[in-house]
Amino acid sequence: MSVQTQEAVREEPTQGLISKAAEFGHRLVDMLPSTHGAFWVLFAMATPKVLGPIFTIGLRRFLGPGASGLFDESMVPYNFFDNFRNFGTGPALVFERQVSRQVANTAWTLNMIFAAIVTAALEILAPQIALFFHHPEIVGLLRILAIGYLFASAASVHSFLLMRDLDFRARAVPPIGQVIVAGDLSVLFAVWGFGVGSLVARQLASVIMGTILLWAVYPYRPTLEFVPRIAWRLFKYGFWIGAGLTVLYMSQNVDVFIGSHVISDVAAIGFYTTSWKLAFIAASVFTLVASSMVFPTLSRLRDDIVALRVTLLGAIRQLGLVMFPAAALLAAVAPVLIVPILGTKFARFQDQYLVLTLLAVYAGNRTMLSIFFEGYKSIGKPWLVWAYNAVKLAIMAPAMYFGAQHGILGLALTYIPIQIIEFPVALILAWRVLGVSPAQVARSASVPVISTLVMAGAVVAVELALTREMQLGATVTLGLCLIVGALVYVGSLLVLDRRIIVEARRTLLKGF
Repeated sequence: MSVQTQEAVREEPTQGLISKAAEFGHRLVDMLPSTHGAFWVLFAMATPKVLGPIFTIGLRRFLGPGASGLFDESMVPYNFFDNFRNFGTGPALVFERQVSRQVANTAWTLNMIFAAIVTAALEILAPQIALFFHHPEIVGLLRILAIGYLFASAASVHSFLLMRDLDFRARAVPPIGQVIVAGDLSVLFAVWGFGVGSLVARQLASVIMGTILLWAVYPYRPTLEFVPRIAWRLFKYGFWIGAGLTVLYMSQNVDVFIGSHVISDVAAIGFYTTSWKLAFIAASVFTLVASSMVFPTLSRLRDDIVALRVTLLGAIRQLGLVMFPAAALLAAVAPVLIVPILGTKFARFQDQYLVLTLLAVYAGNRTMLSIFFEGYKSIGKPWLVWAYNAVKLAIMAPAMYFGAQHGILGLALTYIPIQIIEFPVALILAWRVLGVSPAQVARSASVPVISTLVMAGAVVAVELALTREMQLGATVTLGLCLIVGALVYVGSLLVLDRRIIVEARRTLLKGF
């Protein structure tokens, strides 16, 4: 924790339950090795993303695509409104050179005001949203989910103060506690026959547990305080990030929003959204790493543009080291993954594995391009995130409406022409604004990209040989393909540039 922030907002714990929770949280954090490297970011983000999918897959296998589709239709508007819950005041705290208690309290008060507004908005609009999706069952789901906004905002300042201080060790505690407690509770609800309600219970339990643990590990106790001058400064910077994230979310979920309106088969939507979740397991981890680690690091270098560019290119190289192969491997094994992983209730969609393949490729590419967003925010140009994604959304909305006429495969296929347009545009924009040329980006990502292509080719060849020539089952083929993919990828890295592995170790220990 930085001295400035620590002195500004740290205070003695209050008495009672919060005091006991804080004492437990501090002891738990002190048990962990002290480091600010990427290891703790990955540990904090990757552990829930490993445990979370276990619960997710288990629940969806048990509940089937129908219940999954209803829940995911509810989560699209829920997450959309969630973008307005702090509307950029959190990133503004990270960007601030100094954070006093007055600044933190003003940010917290703003967050709670926004949370109350979006809670009321979703409660009121729930029937109209359900009417748009043609599924009245989601009215109750939306109104229960809306309660989570208030709990989440109560601890959002704590989370961003930990991010500002680069205290990734403490940030590792809440996400792990969230996924374990919420996952266990959702399993009980599913066994007790609550159906889609078990997924709702998991979401709410995760939010509430996260708030409790964030208050425990960070001893900031907010009070209602509103200083207009400070509020305007935070809002002025954070507005563009909030708007950018909102438009980004809309561009990322316009397929589900439009697809759920056009496609009446809720089970098909359930398979599509479940494929999306599988595709974005690795992507979501590294998107969080970028926002949690790359953004604060680059923000500290905003007065040294040369160092910022070097760090940004290093981040592309290191994140691509894992993101590219994860996306490509999932895309390659999609034909033999659906039934072994999702279960027989999803068997009717086995022949539509191309949906998962296309979404996996898109997830990997989009995640790598989003690293540039952290650069724009760090140099004080967050409005570029909004502008970029607004243009993308304007292109995607009509394209997705056309694709939805051809079912869920049409939705997934729509991403191909969009990526063909987006890649050169994103690279040219980064060149003009950040000064990193497409050639520099290509050099930074060359080793992971080449190794990934070699791995993907080997996996596809093995998969075809095992399923067509040897007639092996999907489960055995999947296991062998994963082993082959890992061996070929690591071998390719060692042949091309073994220094990248040493760099990865240094990044894990010391950060970018």
